[in-house]
Amino acid sequence: MKSSPHRPSIELLFNRGLGSAEIARRLQISSSTVRNVVAAIKKRGDASEVKKSGRPRSVNTRNTRAIIKKRIIRNDGLSLNRMASQLGIARSTVQSIVKNDLKLKSYKLRRGQYLSDKSKAMRLEKCRKLLQHFQVRRVSDVIWTDEKIFT
Repeated sequence: MKSSPHRPSIELLFNRGLGSAEIARRLQISSSTVRNVVAAIKKRGDASEVKKSGRPRSVNTRNTRAIIKKRIIRNDGLSLNRMASQLGIARSTVQSIVKNDLKLKSYKLRRGQYLSDKSKAMRLEKCRKLLQHFQVRRVSDVIWTDEKIFT
């Protein structure tokens, strides 16, 4: 969670005796932010930030994420392996930044059958003929197979 830059102001106003709602109105910030800072003041005696537990991020920083995002925007065909080697960081770190922080999904474009307007019209015509045919006959009379019959 990002710390509020209004901590000193909130602490000053709270020590003057103002309530949370009044402080939020004066500073034009969220009342929940004020309540959280006031709770910290009541608990610890001051509004200073508490040292965070756990290992700090050394590679997955805001700057690294911005660089990776710019590179993807500039050239979305660049592989994650190549990007990691160019930046000098692990491929798994680049992959987690792209997946978790930037919320992007990688995929590979596959070739598919090209359907021209003419072939689309032909397909539509054949489908209409099949529907007409099935209106005359029962579907149960039709033998469906994927094997060629040689005569």
